[in-house]
Amino acid sequence: MTAVPSLTAALFIASPLLVAGVMGVLLGRDPLRLTRLRLRWIALLWAAAAIAALRYADPGWLPQPLRQDSGLALAAATWTLSAAWVGVNLRGRTRGQQAGLSALLAGAAANALAIAVNGGEMPYAQPAGQTGADTTVGHAAWEAGQHRLYWLSDVIAVPGTAVLLSVGDLLLIGGITTLLVAAMRPRRITDPLASEVVDDESDQTLQPRPAGSRPASD
Repeated sequence: MTAVPSLTAALFIASPLLVAGVMGVLLGRDPLRLTRLRLRWIALLWAAAAIAALRYADPGWLPQPLRQDSGLALAAATWTLSAAWVGVNLRGRTRGQQAGLSALLAGAAANALAIAVNGGEMPYAQPAGQTGADTTVGHAAWEAGQHRLYWLSDVIAVPGTAVLLSVGDLLLIGGITTLLVAAMRPRRITDPLASEVVDDESDQTLQPRPAGSRPASD
């Protein structure tokens, strides 16, 4: 994904949240109830994010082997940790959640492949007439004969913005959206006439206990 960093981050974070919220409502789910989404080994994601931040910051004290090829070694570590996180979270999930996690893995793999074959750089399509270049570590304007896998690069323009997406980015956004929607619980329906609360997920009717009554004992 290529653009102004703050705009890129805002779009990447907000878009799946907004789409998931709308889809959840349309499907009769409650976007505020994500109690079914219990993710394991979150520390792996934090570690991957920290390494990615280190790569893009490119501090002067970073050893040269880690800075070589636009920090390709650090990028590989980020991909490995992310893939491991997806792997440990696939087990025991619903089909919808597994589909979302699989899309995340496919998106990360697509971006990783594009970066790996281009020497640690994600090529992007520079608009005609634009002379400024993205100076972010790991990005380079597409040059025929120098870069490969154009179709996996940042070449998909988001209308009305300076953001360029890749196929991998779309898979990542779709994966996050699918994961969130699949984790939403169905909305509870309250019947004011019967004073009952129906939970669509369990198909059970919860009867209110009369005042002063005690639970039945064995």
